[in-house]
Amino acid sequence: MATCPESTLIATVPKLRELLAILSKSSALYLDVEGWNLSRYGTVSIITILARSSNQAQLIDVSTLGDLAFNTASEDGKTLRSILEDPSIFKYIWDVRSDANALWFHYGVGLCGITDLQLLENASRSDDKTYVRGLDKCIQYDLRLGFMKTNRWLRTKQDMKKLMCNDVFSIRPLDPKTIEYCQNDIIHLPALHDMYIARVKPEWLAKAKEESQRRVDQARSLENDPQSEGKKLGPWGSGGEKRLLTIEQIFETWEDEQFEALERDAFEYDHDLNSLDDDGDWDQEGAGDYEDWGALHSDWDKNS
Repeated sequence: MATCPESTLIATVPKLRELLAILSKSSALYLDVEGWNLSRYGTVSIITILARSSNQAQLIDVSTLGDLAFNTASEDGKTLRSILEDPSIFKYIWDVRSDANALWFHYGVGLCGITDLQLLENASRSDDKTYVRGLDKCIQYDLRLGFMKTNRWLRTKQDMKKLMCNDVFSIRPLDPKTIEYCQNDIIHLPALHDMYIARVKPEWLAKAKEESQRRVDQARSLENDPQSEGKKLGPWGSGGEKRLLTIEQIFETWEDEQFEALERDAFEYDHDLNSLDDDGDWDQEGAGDYEDWGALHSDWDKNS
């Protein structure tokens, strides 16, 4: 089970060079990009990176470093740009679309070697694949971290959502709550990755990887609309015939409903904020369990 990692803020060229030397040797990286209205219309403020072999989240301060964040080279000539564009370094992210859009239009960075974990989750389902899910729901119902850990994670999310309109990711020095939020968006990705890889069929894994690259490619198009209503849908329709629930699945659904009821009673969450998924988008149950890209988006944000 993942624990809250230590984190390092990379805001100087010497620190960035040290980090690049480590990242260039990593075979797998978990990424998340934060910024106001994350897209070509907004800003890129922070890139959070977690190497598979590490429990330390690295927050690269793009607001401070600017182009130097992507073009500074390590002793072996590696830059953050070259690492992000290297197909041999596997990179995992939850919903790459806005991240790829923002990186491409603001800094000309073309992500490569990406597996979108949102797509991997969708592909790994044995039931309906019509709608994609937000990171929040997958943290709650797939990882089952326990009541207190889950609610602390959700509380941090909700506290930050109240501040998104203030462009909190650009404020320096970074508030500890902002740093915790950045960590939260990435620390559980390895565990989710392992879970979905274990249950996905080989043919669906191939589809998820292919669709991940298609998302990246589409994000570079001027015709791409980061707020498109169609982004709530998965790429494969229903993915097959609907199946009757087993007794175990019915019981799990009941458990989830009881957990949500207990959560509301114990913490008195703001109903509207609790409807937001990891990317600041409205998230609904059942057939509407998707991200509503017509509402707020990542880091206005996406979140999981």
